[in-house]
Amino acid sequence: MQIVISQLDLQTRLFKNATTGYSEADASTTSGEANHVKWLTGHVVSTRYMMANVVGITEQEPYPDLFAQGKGRQPDAEYPAMTDLVKDWDGISQKLIDRLNQMSDEDFNAAPPFPLPMGDGTLKGFVGFLSHHEAYTIGQIAYARRIFGMESMKYN
Repeated sequence: MQIVISQLDLQTRLFKNATTGYSEADASTTSGEANHVKWLTGHVVSTRYMMANVVGITEQEPYPDLFAQGKGRQPDAEYPAMTDLVKDWDGISQKLIDRLNQMSDEDFNAAPPFPLPMGDGTLKGFVGFLSHHEAYTIGQIAYARRIFGMESMKYN
């Protein structure tokens, strides 16, 4: 699990690097059925809260009506400002990483709360899949930076 925890730690920084600098107009822009940056951002934060809840951290995500349980983009919804979407990121991320570092092999080998498309039927596989999913979505946010004429996301 240490490699997954290291990935989540890296993704904590990359998420901030990817989401920084968007104008509210660009972050709300979409084409057809594509997700806009605000939705992608909120989805990553929501997923991080879900991971935290699954490993025993009982904190409510900030915008469950918009993002909870993998809710898709709602065309008529008013999404919060980017600064509001990301404001709790550091806090929940630190709590999640601290908790994962405290967990035992026995904890990680427990059954997950629900199945995911990939995994070994353990909480370890569940967290591993969600880490992959998070990285994938952060990549979409980072890619959109170039679409809007911004600098590429930085790894530092």
